[in-house]
Amino acid sequence: MISTSETARRGTLGRFCGGAALLAGLVASGGAAVVGTATASTAGTAGPRAGTSQTGTGTGRLPVKAIERTLQADGHVSGSGVLEVDIDRKDLHVTGGHPRVRFKDGFQIQHELFFQSLGHGKAILNGDLALRPREIQPVIDAFIAHGLTFQAQHQHLYDLRPMVWFLHFRAVGDPIRLAGAARAVIGVTSTPLPQHAPPKPKTPLPVGRLARILGGDATVGDNGIVTVTVPRTDRIRLGGVVVDPDLGVSSSVQFQPLKRGGAAVVPDFSMTAKETQPVISVMRHRHWEVGCLYNQETTEFPQLYFSHMYRVGDPVALARQIREGLDRTATKHA
Repeated sequence: MISTSETARRGTLGRFCGGAALLAGLVASGGAAVVGTATASTAGTAGPRAGTSQTGTGTGRLPVKAIERTLQADGHVSGSGVLEVDIDRKDLHVTGGHPRVRFKDGFQIQHELFFQSLGHGKAILNGDLALRPREIQPVIDAFIAHGLTFQAQHQHLYDLRPMVWFLHFRAVGDPIRLAGAARAVIGVTSTPLPQHAPPKPKTPLPVGRLARILGGDATVGDNGIVTVTVPRTDRIRLGGVVVDPDLGVSSSVQFQPLKRGGAAVVPDFSMTAKETQPVISVMRHRHWEVGCLYNQETTEFPQLYFSHMYRVGDPVALARQIREGLDRTATKHA
C-alpha cells in the first residue's frame, strides 16, 4: 500500500486483507513495516499497483518526497499510488459527541490532501481543510488567489466544541506546484507545522479484525487511532477526470481508543443519492448519531453524498454495524 520512500500515516501503516497479512515493504522515513498485498515502488516516487490502468486511474508517478517537503508533513501512498497527507489541527483541542469525548490528535480534526498522478507531469489534488470560523473567509480568498477550485463548506459533526468547519477544494496541475498552493492556503490558518509521523505507533484496538469486518485497509496513527478505508467500486469522475477511489471519495471509519477497551467511532459514508436513505435508515436503527449529510465535490459524476456519524462502544460490535451500512453502498465487500 506504500512505496519504499514513504512515511506511514502518522506512523505504521497496517494493511489487512481477508484473514492474511503479507509484508509488502518498508517506510523509509519512519522505518515502519507495511503489511498487505501492494508492491513497493521506486524510491522518492509513487506509482500505481498492477492493473490500475484498467480503471483509467493512477498513471505515472508522484514526487512524494518533494510534496512532503513542500507541505512540511508526512504522508502515505495507497496501493493504487495515491498520496495522502494528513495534517492535524493540534491547536484546536476539540470535544464532541454523546457521551462527550475529547478528540485526540489524529481523530477527525485534520486537513486531508490527496494527490493522484495523471501522467505527463500532472496530478489532481483533492482535499479539505479543518478550520475555525474566523479562518473560513481568508481560506476562500486564498483558494481564489492560488487558482484552487472551492468545492464545499460544511460541518462534519453538529456539536463540536469549538465548532470546526471543513472546506473542500481541488485542482489539476504540476504536483509540486499544487502542494505549494495548498501550503500557502494552510499558511493563512494557525495550523502547527512541521508535522512528522511517530516512528512506531501502537494501539490497543484489534486492527486486523476491524479491517476484516469492514472490508478495507487499516492504518494506525497518533494516539493509537485506527483508520479503515473502504473503497467504492464504481467509476467516479471529478471535473472530467476519472479518479481513484483513494482520492478521498471512498468511505472511511476512524476509531479512537477509550478506557476499558471501548472506542469513539466515526464512520464517514460515501453514497450516491439512492444509497443515502438505506444507509441512514439502518444506522439510525442501530442508534447512531447522524452528524451531517452533504456533498463535498463539484462537477462530480455520479454525485456523491457523505455522512459522518458518531457512537461510543465496543469497537468490534460497532464495526459490524457500520458494515451493515456499507452493504447498502457500492463498496468492496468484507
